[in-house]
Amino acid sequence: MLFTTLSTGLAAIMVTIQSAAAPPEPLLPVPTAQQLAWQEMEYGMFCHFGINTFHNEEWTDGTKDPTTFNPTDFNARQWVEVARASGMKYVVVTAKHHDGFATYPTQHSDYAVTASPWREGKGDVVREVADACRELGVMFGFYLSPWDRHEPTYADSSAYDAHFKDMLRELLTNYGKVGEVWFDGAGSKGHIYDWDGYYALIRELQPDALIAICGPDIRWVGNEDGVAPETLWSVVDRDGASVWHPAECDVPIRDGQWFFHTDGEPKLRSVDEVLDIYYKSVGRGAVLLLNVSPDRRGLLPEPDVKVLHDVWAIVTETFKTNLAQGKPATASNTRGGDAAFAPACAVDGDPATYWATDDGVKEATLTVDLGGLVTFDRAMIQEHIALGQRVEAYKVEALVDGAWKTVVEGTTIGHKRLDRFDAVKATQVRLTIAKSKACPLIRAFGVYKAP
Repeated sequence: MLFTTLSTGLAAIMVTIQSAAAPPEPLLPVPTAQQLAWQEMEYGMFCHFGINTFHNEEWTDGTKDPTTFNPTDFNARQWVEVARASGMKYVVVTAKHHDGFATYPTQHSDYAVTASPWREGKGDVVREVADACRELGVMFGFYLSPWDRHEPTYADSSAYDAHFKDMLRELLTNYGKVGEVWFDGAGSKGHIYDWDGYYALIRELQPDALIAICGPDIRWVGNEDGVAPETLWSVVDRDGASVWHPAECDVPIRDGQWFFHTDGEPKLRSVDEVLDIYYKSVGRGAVLLLNVSPDRRGLLPEPDVKVLHDVWAIVTETFKTNLAQGKPATASNTRGGDAAFAPACAVDGDPATYWATDDGVKEATLTVDLGGLVTFDRAMIQEHIALGQRVEAYKVEALVDGAWKTVVEGTTIGHKRLDRFDAVKATQVRLTIAKSKACPLIRAFGVYKAP
């Protein structure tokens, strides 16, 4: 009798194992673990701070007197505290801009904080930002401009490459873990850089660091407005091959001003303007790097801080309650009929689960019963991008007075899609995947009501 019971139990287990659907194959290319973690951050702070801060200029020419760099109340911890309180998960600080002035005590140039009166020439902006990031749990990154209008060796590409690598080596070895190294190509037309050599040095000294903009890990979105295109793929063609190369949107909170200007407050973007940028960057599957310029005290200006806090308060309030979470969900197709890939996985609030269809099923619907009449004006969709980006077209519909009404249509989803539309009152909501490169994998679906 005992043997019969055990046999029956083992048979049941075997049937369960055999009927379990296999996970979908990755749609190559896929992100690295570091790219995935960066995408989850969604929002970071850029801090342009240097000799330009004290001259009301964006690009100085490398001849400004280093003694003019003298913040009166420098506090990097304030920068990072504000960033964290505003929902930002990483900070990128300027170690050197195009003028060549180093905000850390480099051993390879006399044009640096060591030549300034600030802290009697013993100050280190990069050190204090890196330490504050580490203490507060925010990822640290730095921007080292390849262009250098002060360095005498710049005219000799080979000599300058050696100089630039020396500075890189300092930053990569003396400041703890680095999450992002930010390069750009401004002002460099006609100059030849040893990019491969720079990348190799970063990989050697900080193998987990992502190389951004002029780099293989993160690409520039293509403008300084903070706006991603409606259709945004993280997979792009580079050097004849498809690669995972997600987009970062950079934009200054003061329109057109990356560095602090004493007369710049009228250019401060409003809460509504910054919120619109957030929806058009993070909400289109990109990551937003919002520049907030420390002033001549070495502090983030109070009006800018207020905008940051107000924006994040609205975002937090808007997306704190998913009106679809935990509600009954059905789908036109579920992978192998397996609960592990059921439509409920898209509304369970668990980032590790996802709704998936069978291979070859590239069009499907996910319907959620809201349990009564519910008002909403925002939708959020996420793909399980660890296995690749797939969706090419979708729409969200609401069941209003017994009829389905389309509230929004879109193309790509990627890491996250945030859609805004006129408020609707509905009893059900439906996500339709109209076109996909492979079986869609929907990690999250939700509807919300903005305050």
